[in-house]
Amino acid sequence: MKLPDSFARLFRNYNFEELDAERHMKLIVKTVLAYGEWEEILWLFRHYGREKISEIFLEDYYGLRTLPESTRRLWELLFVPETSPPWPTQRDLPTVPEDPAAKWRGRRMPPS
Repeated sequence: MKLPDSFARLFRNYNFEELDAERHMKLIVKTVLAYGEWEEILWLFRHYGREKISEIFLEDYYGLRTLPESTRRLWELLFVPETSPPWPTQRDLPTVPEDPAAKWRGRRMPPS
C-alpha cells in the first residue's frame, strides 16, 4: 500500500515511491512517531492500530533505542506500562526536622 503524499517530507533519504506501508512498517512507525505531525500520527493509528504501534515502540524502547530520547519520553507515557517512578516520591523523602538549624548540625560520630 502506498503512503500518503504528506509523508514524503519525512522520508527524504529514501526512495519514497518504493516505500510500502506493510513491508516497511517498522521504519514508517518509528519515523512518524519521531518526526510526524498530528495528521500523520492520526493516520498511523488508524492504519496500524494502537497494538501494533505499541509493539514496535516497545521493541525499540527495550531494545536498541534508535528513537530520539525526546520521542521515547513522550511516547513512553502512552505505551510503557506504569511502574514505580524513577524519582523519589513523597513517602521516600526523609522527614524534615522541626528545627531549621538541625540540618546544619554534625551527623557523624567521632571514632571511639
